[in-house]
Amino acid sequence: MSELRADLARWGLDGRQVRERVYTAATPRERERWHALWLLDRGWTAAQVATALERDAHTVGAWLADFRRAGPASVAFEHTGGPPPPSTGSSGPR
Repeated sequence: MSELRADLARWGLDGRQVRERVYTAATPRERERWHALWLLDRGWTAAQVATALERDAHTVGAWLADFRRAGPASVAFEHTGGPPPPSTGSSGPR
């Protein structure tokens, strides 16, 4: 079993579930990170994944390290800068 497969199993996931998350991710950034994990699970190297996704290999390695440490929660995108997202509620001023 590959090291990534062991990590996926630790978090209750398999390759099929990772692929499914590629298609159901809430944001493009999450989708990209799940896609990277899926490709890594398929035997791609971090350098190959980085080339395919037009990212730096260190970035892909950081995503993998984050996943190993914190699991699926590490893949979720957290807005860290810029203006807040627009409100969708109806409780604002009229």
